[in-house]
Amino acid sequence: MRVRPTAGPPWWSPLRPRAESGSAPRARLLVVPHSGGGPNRYLRLFGGLADDVEIWGLTLPGRERRRTEPPGATLDEVLASLDTIPRPEVPTLILGHSLGATVGLHLAQAVGEHCVGLIASGQEPRDGAAGRLSEHSSDEDVLRLLELGGDMPSMFLADTEWRTALLDTLRADLRLGSESAERSRGVRLDVPITVLCGREDLLIDAAALAGWGAYSTAGCEVHLVPGGHFALFDDINGPRYVEAVERHFSGVPHPLGQSTRG
Repeated sequence: MRVRPTAGPPWWSPLRPRAESGSAPRARLLVVPHSGGGPNRYLRLFGGLADDVEIWGLTLPGRERRRTEPPGATLDEVLASLDTIPRPEVPTLILGHSLGATVGLHLAQAVGEHCVGLIASGQEPRDGAAGRLSEHSSDEDVLRLLELGGDMPSMFLADTEWRTALLDTLRADLRLGSESAERSRGVRLDVPITVLCGREDLLIDAAALAGWGAYSTAGCEVHLVPGGHFALFDDINGPRYVEAVERHFSGVPHPLGQSTRG
């Protein structure tokens, strides 16, 4: 499967500059955003990570630096896009929020032996089960989901052109989410999964979060934090997310301390 050719920006881009020393990174964090969103918002969340951890963000068509492209991507296109990231041998952690967690499960599997874990944020496990919405849901139902998520000012929805573009993007993401859920049957990671979710998240059944453990042979931890669906962007929770990332990277030595492969 080849990545869809584009004349615009790439699927993955660094969310912060490389360290001035130019030394090889110790590890890499791949950030997979929520439905309708792009990765730039996540830079603030993980800006406090050590300089030797690369942070890359996935930008799907139709948002941020790819906003001029028609929205929509298949799971195979997302997985193939990993080939565009340099140095695939770097120990890699996947963090996905909401839709990003469902897609992130497959990315973690695709990274293979270099994957050190998955952080699933603000999402129930989906194993082929129908979500509360699909790409065929009514406009009202899709916008109601945004309302429950609590992250969409009503002033934006009053703009007809902006509202239409948003709905097109969300329907494309719902299609990607459904495909990812359907193909998650039987997926098993040999690395640990950490689940983080807001206690007041109206989109999530907290009792279902432990189900992420079925996707890992290395254990699963569930942690509830204050806030709603976008609790990860609340200042009070930033340290919890950084801590979770660092815990997955614990024991990963700097490349200069490792023997190189022939």
